[in-house]
Amino acid sequence: MPPRRLRVKLILPALTEATSPYWRPIKYSLFPPLGLATLAAYLSPDDEAVIVDEHVEPLQLDDRPDLVLIQVYITNACRAYRLADHYRAQGSFVALGGLHVTSLPHEAQAHANTIVLGPAEQTFPAFLQDFRAGRPATMYRSTAGRPLAHVPPIRRDLIKCARYLVPNSIVVTRGCPQHCDFCYKDAFFTGGKSFYTQRVDAALCEIARLPGRHLYFLDDHLLGDRRFAAALFDGMRGMDRLFQGAATVDSVLRGDLIERAAEAGLRSLFVGFETLTPQGPESRPQLRRRSRPAARPRHHDQRQLRLRHGRR
Repeated sequence: MPPRRLRVKLILPALTEATSPYWRPIKYSLFPPLGLATLAAYLSPDDEAVIVDEHVEPLQLDDRPDLVLIQVYITNACRAYRLADHYRAQGSFVALGGLHVTSLPHEAQAHANTIVLGPAEQTFPAFLQDFRAGRPATMYRSTAGRPLAHVPPIRRDLIKCARYLVPNSIVVTRGCPQHCDFCYKDAFFTGGKSFYTQRVDAALCEIARLPGRHLYFLDDHLLGDRRFAAALFDGMRGMDRLFQGAATVDSVLRGDLIERAAEAGLRSLFVGFETLTPQGPESRPQLRRRSRPAARPRHHDQRQLRLRHGRR
């Protein structure tokens, strides 16, 4: 018997400031919610799915989907819980996941039928199977494994691209190889791998699906796996793409990876510093004081490389 057709609503709740007519920072409409679009890809082709990002469009509450999935951050948790309570009162089944749910699962459980802890690609297929069978668990926790080899293509057809400044965003890795004590990463990925990548061919296929020329990698550390990044940039050469991403100063200084990225179309790199004072942390190699002055000539070299290729 084929699975019954589901009506599924995937919601990214907004901060109050993001919807205020008096103050709406532009950053909230930069990138679409790729995490929700990734989960939507696990649904059956016969299911009816909609993604609503409250940062860019109003949320209608007069419906009653079979399943409501809500992504929760600490900054939108209060709004997310109100929405979850509303839909549960309407008779919908509500599942909550995301950074805040993983951090405070007992708080989130009071507002959900099911909570998903950690990255959801591993557990969401099992949840869907249990939900269709009428026996969903109250908690799904990502643990060992976490392969991305069988992650289906993102449901970009559900993203309202015209509402975003950078609709051509993409994520080809998960997590980060660093273990900085101020970062959420280790807590979110507890129980399994904390940094892993897609297959290079799958990443290149996803890039090829994107229209236009420009794209933005939202990965925490695009250069974090040298072998993967080198193969990715080699595969992107000739695709005539221009792209941005994020990495550490240490990865810029190591080897020729940044040169290969520039030849593939890299035009800017976001680098975060924990401190800008001379007395910065010395214990972590990615934050040593020597990195900043050493990175400046590499940046100059990359600019000269782009100019030689006739690019800016």
